[in-house]
Amino acid sequence: MCKQTYDSDVEFESDAEEMSFFDGEDEIDNFGMSDEEDLGMEDEAPLDDDFCGIVVQKKSEFEGEDQEVIEGSELMPKIGRMVEEANAVLGTSPINCRVLLFQFKWKPDVLFERFCEGNDVAALLKKSKVAPSSGIALPEKKGECGVCFYEAGDIVKFPCGDQICKTCLDIYLDGMIRESGTAFVSCFGYKCTQLIDDAVVKKYCQNRAGYEKVIINSYVMANFQMKWCPAPSCSRVISVNWVPNEWFTQAVECSCGKQFCFNCYGDRHEPVNCYFLRKWMLKQEDDSETLNWISANTKTCPKCRTQIEKNGGCIHMTCRLASCKHEFCWICFADWAGHSYDCRKFQDDANGSRSKAEHELKKFIFYDNLYGVHKKSIKFNEQLHAKVHKACEQIASSGKMTFSELQYLPKAVDSLLKCRSTLMYSYVFAYYLDDNNEKNIFEDNQVDLEKAVEALNGYLEKELLEKEDLNEMRREIMDSSSYLEQRRKVLLRHVKQGEESETWKFLD
Repeated sequence: MCKQTYDSDVEFESDAEEMSFFDGEDEIDNFGMSDEEDLGMEDEAPLDDDFCGIVVQKKSEFEGEDQEVIEGSELMPKIGRMVEEANAVLGTSPINCRVLLFQFKWKPDVLFERFCEGNDVAALLKKSKVAPSSGIALPEKKGECGVCFYEAGDIVKFPCGDQICKTCLDIYLDGMIRESGTAFVSCFGYKCTQLIDDAVVKKYCQNRAGYEKVIINSYVMANFQMKWCPAPSCSRVISVNWVPNEWFTQAVECSCGKQFCFNCYGDRHEPVNCYFLRKWMLKQEDDSETLNWISANTKTCPKCRTQIEKNGGCIHMTCRLASCKHEFCWICFADWAGHSYDCRKFQDDANGSRSKAEHELKKFIFYDNLYGVHKKSIKFNEQLHAKVHKACEQIASSGKMTFSELQYLPKAVDSLLKCRSTLMYSYVFAYYLDDNNEKNIFEDNQVDLEKAVEALNGYLEKELLEKEDLNEMRREIMDSSSYLEQRRKVLLRHVKQGEESETWKFLD
């Protein structure tokens, strides 16, 4: 039978204490990874106050998807069970089991297979550059501390021969946990790699909660199907049952409301995948001087030539010069009357007279301009939250509608922002698409989404509070918002189907 045992004469203070570090009895206060005891994870931009750390009672668009939201502290019992199972097979100390599980990405079957092939624990641990723990209970006696060099009656002697007083040991363990963020503490001795047992850390370190944090974090970071929610003060973990792949768009949502891309850990960016978005960002940096020159040139009204600064999210522009009032498209400068949104489609002239380099630059500038317009519009649209909140207060105070009846307005703003973001990233996706029938369908869906975005944007920016019939305003905005969501789903469904069937052809 494939099993090893370590010295049966070696005893911990009790069998229960040996494994009780993982029993999950103690509560962990402020488990989130964003406090002063964090693990060096990068700070993220804060969410709205209404969302931070609060489970939002709303139906998620990810409901029913292959993801699970878990409180970080709830993972400790699971880790303990996995360590116990490994201990039963490997017959070694809990800390040795945990190091090996971490080394094998918390895949017990792979670890056990390697072990049964004839590899002993010491050989397997060699990769981690640590000496295996003996599991021996540490005696306390009188002696000289190897750190402070004072005589003490509570000297703890490690199997490797190093000894330390209880006070210095607590300080050392606490420092390793807080500053190094390590879940595997080795002996304090110079160049000593002897692992310190979990039971020892529990007994001599007062910062047990901090140690549990780093153990759980090491478990999450080693598991490619788990990620911490990046929202500040959120202590939840997103677990998925699919394999992350940068060639697919894989957005997830935490119960706190934070949505992000599971692959790259950035904001969600459908329909473009992580691979092409990364290439796009690098290309933007490479062409920054050209783009800076272009953006520095002020746009003018195509009729009266008056300089114009865009101060809203809508691309339907109206010249404010009293003698002009010309209405035109901010993208193509065409007369708005009869505007067909064809300016969203790049007119390919690769076989024309222009050089390939000139063609590529013109194509990139075209799509980058569309991307930039919507990026700027998102910033303007974000200001609609305050405008809508003020409008809700005014209407509610008039008694015409209750505040709860007006909650369709902030929801409409959320829909607008989400769909404009999808539209913004759709131009990155379109930039890399090769010409074929699927691209034509995609561009038609893009135009439909663009029209729906601008329609809802117009309601919220220009017509809010202008209608006397509030029920009519509610119906129009809710219908517009619902249609917008439908158009977004149509576009994303088409992209997803193309990813799964591998029908998309890209110019890489």
